Formats: sequence, structure tokens, C-alpha cells
Amino acid sequence: MKNEGKLENFEKDYFDDLKRIKETIRENQNKAMVVVNSAMIMTYYEIGTIINERKTWGSKYIQNLSNDLKEYGKGYSYENLYRMSKFSYEFTREEIMSQPATQIPWFTIITIMQKSKSHKEMLWYINATHKNGWSRAMVLNQIEMKAYERSLIEPDTTEIVRSDDSINEIFKDTYVFDFTDKNNIKNEKDLKNQMIDNIIKFLNELGPGFSLVGKEYKLVTPTNKEFYIDLLMYHTKIHAYVVIEVKIGEFNPSDLGQLIFYVNAIDDLEKTELDNDTIGLLLCKDADSYVAKTSLNKSQMKLGISKYKIIEELPEYLERRLNKK
Repeated sequence: MKNEGKLENFEKDYFDDLKRIKETIRENQNKAMVVVNSAMIMTYYEIGTIINERKTWGSKYIQNLSNDLKEYGKGYSYENLYRMSKFSYEFTREEIMSQPATQIPWFTIITIMQKSKSHKEMLWYINATHKNGWSRAMVLNQIEMKAYERSLIEPDTTEIVRSDDSINEIFKDTYVFDFTDKNNIKNEKDLKNQMIDNIIKFLNELGPGFSLVGKEYKLVTPTNKEFYIDLLMYHTKIHAYVVIEVKIGEFNPSDLGQLIFYVNAIDDLEKTELDNDTIGLLLCKDADSYVAKTSLNKSQMKLGISKYKIIEELPEYLERRLNKK
């Protein structure tokens, strides 16, 4: 008799849960299409919360739910209900409401959860995905290139130099190229060619807003002198040209003179009244922080000096930098 009583309570609790879940689905299905993804994410979170209330019931509980929710489509498979449980367990409601998680695709969130090593890392990738508009494939690429680990050192690094704090948002301390073959980089031209041959990956690493104007962009002065800019970009968010000069060696102060000339020339010859002042970035293999800072000291122009790493060099670089903190 006692067992029968337990069974009755179990069945009652189960069907109460099933009813709550069905009501949650129906309520969110009725929301406007403009918030479909947000409604779906919140639906999944609420379902996960209900499931976690019965975590002691074992996996059969989730399997039963999956069978009884078939009428609502494939989104309620055993596997996806299990993911909902993990999702609800991992994040608080406040985090979900305050983070842009409801605005990125469900399977991108799952990818971030599966690939991240900590809660902070998950939140960082969710924010970065929303901010940069990364697809799931791009998220996987950024995780492979240790974007989160790099973010831990970039805000405090002394190895990046900018003459103007307003360009902090568009330049990184260190760029990582996962598409280059270092054995075939003998000079700057080889590196530029590999960047252009892999332009989509290169633009992704630069960050949102960059578009390519030209490689070895030809600049003709009013006196018929010809010069060639390594890479001329345009930043669509700040509405400014960005001159990028690439050096395969260590930064040398003499490199800056060439960059400054190109920035001034683009301002004079290409910039229109619709454009903001041109920005310059010197991309080099290495840079002494004192030499770089002193070179840009008191400069009135928007200039930056950043380094680049080949992806094979990244683990050693991160270990060295993170151990400094």
C-alpha cells in the first residue's frame, strides 16, 4: 500500500510538471516573432529549472518528458531537454536577463558551454558573441585562438601602445593568425599575401567594423610620387580609414615615420568631410614597450603599435604573460 501511495504521488508530481512545462511552451509560443529567440531561450531556461527540481528522479524522468512533449516538435528531444537542465544549472535567472544570452542562437550557447572551462569564460564568450555578431563557426574559431585567455592580459598589458585612448576599442594588444604558414614567410610581402588569401579570417581577427579597401594600395601625390600602403582598411563604425603597415621584425622607431606619412596622405588625398581622421596601426612581430611608448609620446595623431603571433606560438605566449599577473 505504501508503494502504491508513493507511485500516486510520483504520478501526480510528474503530471503537474508536465502541465507546467506545456503552459510555459504555449505562453512563449504566443509572443511576437521579433522576440522568438529570446522567448525560446527563456522557455528552455524555465524548463531546465523545472527539470532540476526533480534531479533526483534520474534520466528516465527526462525521457518521459521527451515522449510526452513530441507534439511540440523536435526541440524537446531527450538530448535537448538535458541541455536545458545544464543551462539552467549553469546560470542564474539574473545572469540570463542581464546578459545577451537571449539574443544569440541556442546551439551557439550550447557550444560555448561545452567548450568553456569556467563560468566566467562562458559569460565572456556570450557577451563577445553578441557584441561582435559571431556565428557559431566563428565562436569555435575564437575559442581555438584563446580569445578569452588573451582578454585577461590585454587590458593591463604594457606591450601595446596607443597615442589616443579613443582607439582602444578597435585595436588589440596581440593579433593571432591561425591561417599563416610561418615557414613560407620570408618578408612582409609574404605575410600580406597570406593575410589577403585568407581575408575573411583576417577580418574576423581584426574585429567588427573593418573592411578592406586595398592591399599595397597605390597612393599618388600631387607631385606624381607613388607610394604603396601595405593594407588600407575602412572602419564602418567609426567612419575612418585605417592604414596598416606590416613588419615581420621588431618595431623600429623609423617604421613610424612611414606610417605617419601614409596617415597624413590619406587624410589629405582620400578623406572626405564625411570621414573622421585617419588611424594608423603598425603591426609587428615584437616591440619593446619603452621604445614604442617613447616613439608615440606626445603624438597628436591616432596611432597604435600592436604585435601579431602565429597560432603555434600562442600557448607559450599566453603562459608567459598570464604567469606575470
